[in-house]
Amino acid sequence: MATSLQPDSRLANLLRHISAEDFERQNEEARRSNRPAELFALYPSIDEEDAVEIRPVPECPKEHLGNRILVKVQALKFEIEIEPLFVSLALYDIKERKKISENFHCDLNSEQFKGFLRMHTPCIDSSSQSRSAVFSITYPSPDIYLVLKIEKVLQQGEIGDCAEPYMVLKESEGGKSKDKVEKLKVQAESFCQRLGKYRMPFAWIPINLANFFNISTLERDVAELEVLNGRGSTGDRRTMTMQARRLSERSIGSEDVPAPPTFKTTTLTMNTFFKQEGDRLSDEDLLKFLADYKRSSSLQRRVKSIPGLLKLEILPAPEALPCSLSTELLQVKPFPENRSRPHKEVLEFPVREVYVPHTVYRGLKDYQRISIGIKSSSY
Repeated sequence: MATSLQPDSRLANLLRHISAEDFERQNEEARRSNRPAELFALYPSIDEEDAVEIRPVPECPKEHLGNRILVKVQALKFEIEIEPLFVSLALYDIKERKKISENFHCDLNSEQFKGFLRMHTPCIDSSSQSRSAVFSITYPSPDIYLVLKIEKVLQQGEIGDCAEPYMVLKESEGGKSKDKVEKLKVQAESFCQRLGKYRMPFAWIPINLANFFNISTLERDVAELEVLNGRGSTGDRRTMTMQARRLSERSIGSEDVPAPPTFKTTTLTMNTFFKQEGDRLSDEDLLKFLADYKRSSSLQRRVKSIPGLLKLEILPAPEALPCSLSTELLQVKPFPENRSRPHKEVLEFPVREVYVPHTVYRGLKDYQRISIGIKSSSY
């Protein structure tokens, strides 16, 4: 069967030389020709919440800051004053059974008792003179306790026996009590000269931080943070992502962004301390005791206590706190030179991951003593 083949149309100007500028102009004209003016005019508008992708302006990477509280240790006194005492504060979460901050060490000793340790501390750094700390809490809950521990210079005898004079003697009574206090002070000075580098536990006291936060509001914020960090259902993540996008888009006007929750400045006065038991020194024992302490208020009456006075001031920490040191003991501007007691920021150990960009390099090693056992027969 015969088939007639038609030749292709001739390509005019195929081999004609043309400049790059003319070639681009011709392509532009070809693209604009026969183009519909309103291609999507009949297509319904897309709801912002149903949009497939809306990219807000990303925020500049910055250091993560949780709910920050400023704790000021104002006073620590006992019925007798015979030796230097050393205070440390840390946060514990009894629900997660974890310690969630590093220790903040505070020196409240008078010049007289500091003199007992002069041969062991020839040089004193200004950072060790701090009496106020900034704690950060990313995941607030009613199960977080601020635990204040008190230590003393290592002495001969059992831990419980060394605390006995604080429970039975009063320096204000005079007479035999005053003579015993003076004798104990001489003994303490001798121990400080020989063993001033070593510490032993003495007493402690827990403070529940639930009253310093609006827990219902913060739990909602924590749930939102967990969703954005990848925890939670897909639907929740989609909803929270859209809300975060809308918040980021309107963050140009700072007055539209809600302020973080705050609480009033509170001054706490404690009159009793828990006596440290020699067989309950680990963090596991402490967390177990805190859990029992929260469940039963009668537990406090069954534990031996030491009379004394502790005054703390707890208030919201401003974002820019003058005269403060970072967790690496670096000065944070503004830092006036004429102030001798800086504020110290305490490093947080979040109970769950916080997914934020790392803006600084931090090389830290945290050493914790798990346990040590020494039999009395080995002395």
